[in-house]
Amino acid sequence: MHRRLETRTCRMMSQIIQPTAKMPYISIIVPPIPEDHKEKFLAHFPTIAKEMKELPMVLGVSGGQILGEDHAEVKEFKFIHTIAFATLEDQKSFETSEWAQSHKAKFEEAAKAAGHSTATPPHATFEVADFPKDHTPKALTQMSRIAVADEGKLDEVRGAWEAVMAAVGKKTWGGRSVGSEDGKTYGLGFVGWDSFEECKTAMEKPEAKAAWEKYHSLGDCKDVLVKMDVY
Repeated sequence: MHRRLETRTCRMMSQIIQPTAKMPYISIIVPPIPEDHKEKFLAHFPTIAKEMKELPMVLGVSGGQILGEDHAEVKEFKFIHTIAFATLEDQKSFETSEWAQSHKAKFEEAAKAAGHSTATPPHATFEVADFPKDHTPKALTQMSRIAVADEGKLDEVRGAWEAVMAAVGKKTWGGRSVGSEDGKTYGLGFVGWDSFEECKTAMEKPEAKAAWEKYHSLGDCKDVLVKMDVY
């Protein structure tokens, strides 16, 4: 998811909130990694990613440290990773696979021993547009998620996101949630940036600020900037 985005005028939100039939899926996971386990986790994650990618139902894996959240620098260690699947059946097959169940048990055992929560990490699955194949990877990937309580407002949300992307001169890619536990629909967009400075400069344009405020007025939003690696 993922980093393969480049500066262009966007072809917009019709692919972000309303993917067509037979689109792939992406699961997004935010594992709770204690600060004192940061280095060990970062050293081991490429091995985890490689193992996941070798599973027959997995199309691809990416992951990286969250460096910014809601336009503020993140001080503590936060990590996010994604797993891509061709079908929802593949995603469900992964969840019940021996590999996933084994790693879940190891996580719970380690968390319990360290006195941390053994709850399932925050996660969500999205039906997305076809994965980009011809885009230059960027240094930072922005993930923007919006909760839409009323599906009748999807067109308005789509138009608002389109205005943001047009204002910053970016092409975007993403999808919509499936099976969310709270019953809401979540739209998800990905945008690539060369640097924090590029992102800040683009978002400070008056037209971008106005479009951004309009977009954020339509639902509960969460935005993160990630130094994403594709495995």
